[in-house]
Amino acid sequence: TAGAVAGVGADSATTAANAVAVRGGAAAPVAATATKADGALKDLEAELKQITDSGLKRDAVISVRESKEIGDTRIHIRGSVHTLGESAPRGFLQVVPVKRWPAIPAKESGRRELGQWLAAADNPLPARVMANRVWHWLFGAGIVRTTDNFGTTGEGPSHPELLDYLATRFVDEGWSVKKLIRTIVLSRTYQLSTSSQPDGLKLDPENRLVWRMNRRRLDAECIRDAMLSVSGQLSLEAGGPTYKAGLASDFNFKYADNRRSVYVPAFRNSMPEIFEAFDFADPSVSTGRRNVSTVAPQALFMLNHPGVVEQAKFAAGRLLEMKDCADDRARVVRAYRLTLGRPPTDDEARIATGFVEQSRSGSNPQQAQPAWTELFHALFASMDFRYVD
Repeated sequence: TAGAVAGVGADSATTAANAVAVRGGAAAPVAATATKADGALKDLEAELKQITDSGLKRDAVISVRESKEIGDTRIHIRGSVHTLGESAPRGFLQVVPVKRWPAIPAKESGRRELGQWLAAADNPLPARVMANRVWHWLFGAGIVRTTDNFGTTGEGPSHPELLDYLATRFVDEGWSVKKLIRTIVLSRTYQLSTSSQPDGLKLDPENRLVWRMNRRRLDAECIRDAMLSVSGQLSLEAGGPTYKAGLASDFNFKYADNRRSVYVPAFRNSMPEIFEAFDFADPSVSTGRRNVSTVAPQALFMLNHPGVVEQAKFAAGRLLEMKDCADDRARVVRAYRLTLGRPPTDDEARIATGFVEQSRSGSNPQQAQPAWTELFHALFASMDFRYVD
């Protein structure tokens, strides 16, 4: 805008001045017009600079808003916007068996009515879907294993009465996900171990009856948060922006904060490397069930990535500052408990303690910090760290 005004203002003033000079007229009115144009140009340049400095170079949020004129859409024959057919009245899915769909006022799009139907007390579908997803998050497999498909082509629930109970309780408790999670994790079923039994494997090898807990690999966010927690670097700060204002592009963006992974921005073009390695959900689509793979690049990431080595170094420094660990064996036990949530076996304790002791020439434990770093690095790279039993 400023550039356009600059071009128009300057050229118009020059042309007018030349015309007056040729005709021999007075140049005072032309000079006054040029002065006003220069003043307007400076104001526009100042406004442009203020907008540029504020970072508002483009729309940062893409959302939905009502159109100024609400009406029905005509059918696009063969998908072409230039070949329009009959008008298609606004409405709801007729294949869904509902006693009575809400009426859509003439001056509304129907989004509000759709939301009211979704949250209606006599509509069990959304509550059942959400209760099933929470079960899937906690157990690794849903009561309905096809979490994105509750239709006729999906799999039926293994425990239909349980799903109805959880969905009803979910609605009665104000659609609180936190309360639903609390209900499930306090159950005996959730507290079962992953230990196998010959009879169970014979009668129910897929564990559809949930006679034991499924052994599950941590997702990308939990692996990142676990390493930061062990190293003492995890920030529990809540709320606030996740990236600096004025970010114009997500290409080559590097997230360097140590806040919980729930605050890591999921940019399509700059996904954190740990997310890419450990099956983070595709931000471009809705994903109810993530892919869970066990491939060589995951092990190589834990062995070679500088970020993992850095957190191992912080964890070693934190361990050596703990005053309640009297000797190396006590430190080894603490390292295992911090990282794996269990004490080491006798062989593990013997090998780890010997490895640390042979790397230190004196009695000062700080001399063995590189060895402690390598120990934590090995624990981070172990299968026990990435899997929950």
